[in-house]
Amino acid sequence: MSPPADSERHSSLLAPGESLAELEGQRHSATFAAFGARESTRSGAVLAGRYQVRGFLTRGATARVYLAEDLATRLPVVVKMLAPETAASAEFRSRLVREAEAAKTIVHPNVVTVVDAGQTDEGAPFMVMEALRGESLGEYLRREGTVPLDTALILLKQAAAGLAAAHRAGVVHRDVKPDNFLLLGPPGEPYGLKVIDFGLAKLWNGTGGASGAHNILGTAEYMAPEQILVEAVDPRSDIYSLGVVMFRALTGHLPFESVGQADLLRHQLFSAVPPPSWLSDSLDARLDRVVQTATRKHRENRYPSMDSVIADLDVLLGLDPGELALRPLVVTPDAYEPTSDRGREAATLLAAKFGAHAGAPSASRP
Repeated sequence: MSPPADSERHSSLLAPGESLAELEGQRHSATFAAFGARESTRSGAVLAGRYQVRGFLTRGATARVYLAEDLATRLPVVVKMLAPETAASAEFRSRLVREAEAAKTIVHPNVVTVVDAGQTDEGAPFMVMEALRGESLGEYLRREGTVPLDTALILLKQAAAGLAAAHRAGVVHRDVKPDNFLLLGPPGEPYGLKVIDFGLAKLWNGTGGASGAHNILGTAEYMAPEQILVEAVDPRSDIYSLGVVMFRALTGHLPFESVGQADLLRHQLFSAVPPPSWLSDSLDARLDRVVQTATRKHRENRYPSMDSVIADLDVLLGLDPGELALRPLVVTPDAYEPTSDRGREAATLLAAKFGAHAGAPSASRP
């Protein structure tokens, strides 16, 4: 007997009176409904003649994120655009444009894909990204406290891989923190991670430095000493921040908590990040070495690249039968050395208010 025709196979799945077009329309609607977008004043608007806004998803400090449909492919996409209160700011507009330009240069499975960018009819910039279901690592940690060790190591390796791809593209993220890592999958059951939000990204010239900024940029709890002092950043600045993320994910705490903003900046500049095992005796002592190497104060003493971080994570995951690489201090003591007059002035001011703690070398395990 010959197999049934396609039309017969489809018709056997349809309810009485239901057409194939209606079924496809229901599936199409269900795909968008799964994202949980809410009705918005922008719903129905078409951007650049191609992206129709379906609803509001979330907002950050300066931007709003919408679910949209790519009318050319009929697939869901995510659109990020500035909030009305920041849309007129030249600084925030340039940040969004920079984020789109930076992210579009990075092609990696652990980095969110930016598919397009443009301007609204009002002239406000927007960027279009792949639509991903999940939650941020920050949301996960605020709910669960910590990430199970095996899962944490896999996710941290994926974060490092995404950041390594950015660095190879000449981009320093500058705002590495749990909220900028998207966990893919149902809440509490992540199967992967993507690096998101390159809004503070900086092009790195690959010669050991990067152009600096005029204001502190980043999130203080995760910032490297050079960011605290508004000095040039390079990939090792992201390595420091990822080390703090490791500490947070493994212990449920930040290295420096219950302090005011000024004291937090002083700690980031002068105080060694404690070993995670101080807060959790069950943690492998080798994790202490990884976290404390990543967060050394002098950048010459940190891991030289994200790839070297990945190599040590592979050892912890059992993917490499070797040992953690020995990384003795290149500069002793391990104290950050300002490279600019402005940085030296700021460090002196912070040191004067920090007392005997200032300038103390970081305690790193051999």
